[in-house]
Amino acid sequence: MPAKRRLDLPAIECALRDVQQRFTELSRYFTEPRDPFTDEVLQNVLDGYALIDDYVAQGVDLFDLQQVDLMLEINATVLCGRDPAARAESKEHLAATEKHFFNNTEGGIKDLFNWYSAHRTESVWKRAAGVYVRILSRPQLFLEGNNRTGSLIVSYLLMCAGHPPFVLSLANAEGYFNPSSVIRNSAKHGVKALYELPKIKKKYAAFLEEQSPNPTEFFLRDKQPPIYQGSQK
Repeated sequence: MPAKRRLDLPAIECALRDVQQRFTELSRYFTEPRDPFTDEVLQNVLDGYALIDDYVAQGVDLFDLQQVDLMLEINATVLCGRDPAARAESKEHLAATEKHFFNNTEGGIKDLFNWYSAHRTESVWKRAAGVYVRILSRPQLFLEGNNRTGSLIVSYLLMCAGHPPFVLSLANAEGYFNPSSVIRNSAKHGVKALYELPKIKKKYAAFLEEQSPNPTEFFLRDKQPPIYQGSQK
């Protein structure tokens, strides 16, 4: 995998802060209630962007069987950040998530890996949307944090293809949260899923492509990573 441009993490933080400041107002247009967009949640998401930035720079292939477990680190980061104390407090939950991730035959990593292997030749927009649908639909890939983790994995895929990451903004918040609610209430398997999920994937792929920022937004001008200290908890 060739060297990729590094993320402008302060610019991503600025976009997320804009959403945070107007989250109550934005929430009026969401079809389902959403958890508050706290400073802790925002910081953990930023830590997640820093993590996938490193993954892309290092040439990590999250859909290689030898590296799929690194998705668990993305999930742990959005839930706990990089703070060792927070990780220690969530030790049992993270262990349960790992067991669910590997052993859930209907919605675990095997399901996601098999889907991705069968769709590798699709456009990055369709692959990213399909991955998001497989992560978020029932049963979900992780016990908690599927929206945030799924969006970071979507961003990872887009970045690997040379596109900017998906970043929540004032312009795309409604278009992100409302379809996500539909996906969360959809089952992965069954007769209904055979015709419902492809339609959802198609619509979400179009959303990702349409709202994608200009090619340089959220990237630094050179390939050097920004000065970023992560969580200060």
